This record gives sequence, structure tokens and C-alpha cells, in this order.
Amino acid sequence: MAGELSIRPTLSRVNIPVMNVQQLVYCLLELRPAEVIPQGSLPLNLCLVLDHSGSMSGSKIENLRDATNLVLDMLQPQDYISIIIFNNRTEVAFPSQQIGDEVRRSELKLRVARLSAGGGTNMAPAMEAGLIELRKQMPAGGVGPGSGSGTPSAMVHRLVLLTDGITEKEKRCLEQAEQAARLGVPITALGIGTDWNDKLMQDIARRSGGEADYIASPEQIRAHFVRTVQQMQSVALQHALMRVRPALGNEVRSIYRVHPLISHLNPDNASAPGQHPTLLVPLGELERGYGQTLLVEFVLPSRPAGSYRIAQIEVEYDVPQTGLIAQRAGVDVLVTYTHDPAAISPPDQRVMDIVEKVSAFKLQTRALEDLEAGNVQAATQKLRGALTHLLNQGDAELAATVQRELENLEKGRVMSSEGRKTIRFESGKTVRLDDRSG
Repeated sequence: MAGELSIRPTLSRVNIPVMNVQQLVYCLLELRPAEVIPQGSLPLNLCLVLDHSGSMSGSKIENLRDATNLVLDMLQPQDYISIIIFNNRTEVAFPSQQIGDEVRRSELKLRVARLSAGGGTNMAPAMEAGLIELRKQMPAGGVGPGSGSGTPSAMVHRLVLLTDGITEKEKRCLEQAEQAARLGVPITALGIGTDWNDKLMQDIARRSGGEADYIASPEQIRAHFVRTVQQMQSVALQHALMRVRPALGNEVRSIYRVHPLISHLNPDNASAPGQHPTLLVPLGELERGYGQTLLVEFVLPSRPAGSYRIAQIEVEYDVPQTGLIAQRAGVDVLVTYTHDPAAISPPDQRVMDIVEKVSAFKLQTRALEDLEAGNVQAATQKLRGALTHLLNQGDAELAATVQRELENLEKGRVMSSEGRKTIRFESGKTVRLDDRSG
């Protein structure tokens, strides 16, 4: 079967002037699974790793039980579920098993109802136990690219990690995240409240190829759990790997994923020494209807008038619904150099709006890094710049948070825990690509 993936490039400028200096051109790449892929969700292999330490008592544990039961209701009979609970000790609340019939579903709900809070927080052993349960439904070696399984997994694997506290042995948590990446298991890392390490949870998600988020109130747990299951049920393509081959003389300065969340991507150079680079960018899973959207920044050299290829873009992917592996789709990205001022149109507004949102994200991210390094002055400068971008975008809510934290820093106070978490996680959500047709 052909045409399972469409790649739509949109340049910030299709026609650029002939100049004696380098020029920046942005390319928005929209990757969408096509409708030719059979409908229906793949079987899911889901593990919930849940903190039930003493600080989770009250409304947190009550909402966690409700949200877990909602997940059980959303899963189909062929789906697998396992639940690990942890405080200072780890317990397999129930091992990996299929939902099966309604009798089994009801039995699982009864076990969830007995979930109570108490004790301290030690997350790494629980993460390890969760991966052990997930591996029960995987071929030997896992399901990630290079696992040696030879076929698509025909399942969607995920570990959801939720905590509200500071854990012991953070280094071991990161080691488990790296193990999850080797197995092909993205981690959805969720922190609730204000007393947890937001940078650690973000690093866990990033190293595993997953996502992290901040749950401000217990009532929001349900929405986060529902979103995760819906994402899993929407997976159409797996093990997507993008190759970017810039033409001779062109340079790729940066690549950002901008949908579903903004994140900086670090491509690998797959070229032999001395050869022109081929950049490899692992993309993971692509959801039906939405896929992923990337922003690539190119630096182009001075050239005579004429049309030129900026780069070749190729994406390799598996189609688990049909058993196809290593399918490929590609596109050439072209630009025209011209002496005619009338042929040079203004920059594409949609692309430039996204460039501005990414700029705000970068400034906020770097400001937090400056604060961690103790450089308050540099952090405040970057936050001022981010505030300008956010106001230009009309993102009033996040702008208000940045403004409050700027005032704290300028008065010699520290950034609040709530403000830091809001900036860290909400800054990556400012892209809203509602107009799919452009």
C-alpha cells in the first residue's frame, strides 16, 4: 500500500532576493497519516505507575481512583493493563492482563477502590516494575527501532507515571527512562501539586520519547488520563524516522517539533566524515488525523537567480495495522532566488506566527536554565523577551504568569514553584494548529 503519509512543506518565503549574504528560511513540515490506513485502534499495552504516598491523601487519591476507573472503562477487551503503586515501597497492584470481559473489568475496579495513601516516595523501583510488566506483551528485545523484532509491534505501548512528591534516587529514575526508550515505551510523566521536581519529570519524558505535564489540581487528573488513552487509540504509524538531506551549501540550524507540543529535536548526523550531512530525526508515533508538525530553520548561501532545492525530506515508518515496515514518503523543498522585487512576497504569516511561538518557548526554557545556574539577571532578561512574544501572540494567561514571576525576581525573591512549573510546561503548549488546511 502506498501513500500512508503525506508531507506538506510550507516555506516562510518561497521567493527570496539575490543577496551577497546568507539568509534564513523557515520550513513548516506537516506530517499527516493518510485516510487509506485502516480505521480502528491497535491493541494497547498500558502501565499506570501511581504514587500513593502520604501526601496523596484526600482529594488527590480520590480523584486518582476515579481517573483510573475511567481508564478501565475506556480500554477495549483486547487491551492490556497493569498498575504499579508506590510510596517508599513498590507494589504490583495487578500484573499485566487483558481487560477481557466486563467481569474482569469490574474486578479490576474493586482493586482500584482499595487504593489508599501513606508512606514516602521512591519512584525508580516502581518505574522498573512497570517496564517489567510492559515487556510481558513485547517481542524479545522490545519494539523500538533497532530492537531486532523485524515486524511492527502491532500494539501501542505506554507507561504513565504520576507523582506529587520529591523522590529518592533521581539518577535511577533517569536510567529507567533511558531503558524505556530502548524498549520503545514513551513515558507520560505527570506531576500534581507543587512539591515535585519538574525538571526531573521533564527529563524522564524527554529521555523516553514521551511527554511531561503539570497537573495543577486533583480534578484535572481525569483529563490527563483520558488524553493519554485517546492518543494511544489514535496511533496510525509507528517508528517514524525523518531524514533531512540539505543541498550542498545549505545548513540546518535547528529543528523543533511544534505540534502536538513544542520541543527541540537533536538530529543525529548519519554521514561519513567529509560527506555532506544526512540528519536523522526519530519521530516515534504519528496519530491519525493530527500527526506531527515540525519547524526546520535553514541557513541558505548567496546564489545567482534561479530555482534551487533546499533539502530532501524523507520519512520512514511502519504501518502496524497492515504489517508493513520501513515504508517511505518524501518531498523536495524548493526555493527561488530572484532579482525582481515584485516577485518577493511577504513572509508566510502562519509560519512566522509559529516562529514567534517557538522563540517565546526558547526564551522561557533558557530563562529557567539560567535560574538553575544562579544567573538571575540573565533569566529576567530572557523572561522580558518572552513576555513581549507572548503578548504579541495574545497568550494573556501565560503572559500574566511570566509577569508575576518577573516581578518576584526583580524584587529579589525566588520564582514560585507554581510559576516555574506553569512556565516550564505551558510554554510548550502555545502552538494551536486549528486550521489544518492552512
